[in-house]
Formats: sequence, structure tokens, C-alpha cells
Amino acid sequence: MIRLHCLHAHPSNQSYIEDVFHDTEIELHHTVDSSFIERATQDPDFNLHKQQTYAINKLMKEDEADIILLTCTQYIAALGDQQHLIKQPIVPIDEPLFELICQRKGPLQLVFSNPDTVDGTMERLKSYAKEHGKQIDAEVMVMEDVFHLCLNGDMSAYEEQIKKQLRRCMKKSGDICVMQLSMVHAAQQMEKETGIPIIQPLFPLKQFVHQTISALKE
Repeated sequence: MIRLHCLHAHPSNQSYIEDVFHDTEIELHHTVDSSFIERATQDPDFNLHKQQTYAINKLMKEDEADIILLTCTQYIAALGDQQHLIKQPIVPIDEPLFELICQRKGPLQLVFSNPDTVDGTMERLKSYAKEHGKQIDAEVMVMEDVFHLCLNGDMSAYEEQIKKQLRRCMKKSGDICVMQLSMVHAAQQMEKETGIPIIQPLFPLKQFVHQTISALKE
């Protein structure tokens, strides 16, 4: 049985991953590392280099994993191009999303609730698109002063703010994509209420992980 170790910055992300893989034979193990986000957002001395060192050291300790899934986009951005230092395949939650985004035609609205993840995620998306010869027509929508609600565990208020932003996006042209796992529940609710499809990180994740497993077995 494949052991998939999931590293989260917030405990609310665990249930999303459980839902995706509940009908598979993949054995899930969850680690919640809330201290990383706390330091990244509150400690000016915890710069990108220190974040990267922290992330590498943390991932090297996941020695019983067959595959590691990172659900925190800020963690992914901190790791950067150093995935090769980890012995197991790393699945960043946004990489299958990048693949899906690059397949879309027409304008996209990319919605973020955590401003600290925007630069790193967009840099990785542009690099991914360039590597695969794709052009992206995207507008970045950044929600200010909202993510603290998620960090404080006030998910009801957080999701209400997400839904307000998504309603604004629906008045504009272009497909909508939420870029963080913590936004998925609100996006699912809005899609159910309005019938308007919203792209989100869970869409392509299951297939992407199974492809990674197949490559691992070859």
C-alpha cells in the first residue's frame, strides 16, 4: 500500500484530502505544521532563505512516506526548486491545478485569500506555463485582511468573505479559479447555489497523485 504523507499548515485541510482519497487504497498520514505560517506571517526575521531551510529539514524527516503532498501554497513557494533534495516525489497541491489552468482557453480570474502566497504561486505558474509552451490570460484577484479568519479558526466568517468575493467575480467575464485549498468549501457552495463552475485545487488532484504512483512503480 502506498503511504501518502500530507503536510498541512491548517487542520481544516485534512478533511478535503480525506474526501478525495476515501475510496482508494492509499494510506494517508497527516501532519499539521501551523508554526510555519505563524512564523512566515509574524516573524520578519523568518525570511525566504530560512523558510526554505525549514521546509527542507521538515520534509527530510518524512522518511516513511512513499509520496509527500504539500497543501500549503506558502510552504510550496518556500521550498521552491529544491524538491530534488527530498528522496520521495513531492506533489504540491497547486501543480495539478497549474496543469488544469494551462489547458483552459480564454480569460481566467485567479482568486487568492492569502496575499503572502501570491508572488510565489504566480512565479511558479508562469514558469510552469513557459516550460509547457502555454500562454495564460489571467487576472489575479487578491483578498486583503481575510486570511487571518482562517488562521484563527473562524471558518464560517472566512468562507462568507470568500463567497462575497466570488459573487463579485461572477459579475465579470472569465472563468473563476480559487487558488488555495482553504477556499474550496466556499467555492463548492457557490457553485451549488449558482450553477456556475469554479475551478479549484481538488479537481485534478486524485488523477495527478495516481499518475505519480504509476511513475513510482515503473
